[in-house]
Amino acid sequence: MKPNFLQVTLALTVLCFSNLPIAFGQTAELKGKITLSVPKVSQRLARGQAYRNRLAPEKPMESKAMSSSAYADVVVSAHPISFKPKLQPLTKNRTIDQRDATFIPRVLPVTQGTVVQFINNDPFYHNVFSLTPGNEFNIGRRMRGEVVQKKIGERKIEGLGEVKLFCDIHTQMNAVILSLDTPYFTKPDANGNYSLKDLPEGRYEVRVYHPDLMPVIEKMELKGSVEKDFTLSR
Repeated sequence: MKPNFLQVTLALTVLCFSNLPIAFGQTAELKGKITLSVPKVSQRLARGQAYRNRLAPEKPMESKAMSSSAYADVVVSAHPISFKPKLQPLTKNRTIDQRDATFIPRVLPVTQGTVVQFINNDPFYHNVFSLTPGNEFNIGRRMRGEVVQKKIGERKIEGLGEVKLFCDIHTQMNAVILSLDTPYFTKPDANGNYSLKDLPEGRYEVRVYHPDLMPVIEKMELKGSVEKDFTLSR
């Protein structure tokens, strides 16, 4: 008996799907703990206080120590090797504040092409500039809120990698925009624990970044739930 058209079609369909990867449509999770070479809470002195006191001389001189998690500047990212991810600019969490003469956050991870907004929340002048090749810009000196009102404080991040930021008024201020070619990234919690969920199963290059420490880069196959700890050091 010769097979009919329906039988042939069904056989071809089964054959096609049998050649697809077993992990087709499935997702993985990468989680673990980050350890730093000096895992301590950083104490950064809010400098520029004398400048502020000239604006409000009736206030006494004071020092304000700002505490932040030791892991606040760490970024864990997963870069697919076995497939090309869909990449879109971020529309949320793309703001860097200038407060107490400090960039907050100090490290902002974004996808390539994201527009980042800089907001001056201090009662005195600030500036934001970068000399990073491919991402050079200077928004000029702006008073509190002025960058928001005039939209001058927005900048589209064109290149990949570190975009180093400075203020030409307060030389101690510095920050980094980390421009990524992957939508799969996260920051650890205050205890160093991280989790990347809903990763399409496949092969990845996993990178762990901190601006003051040597980066860790490791290739791995991600399938199901994978636990991996990383240590950063100088």
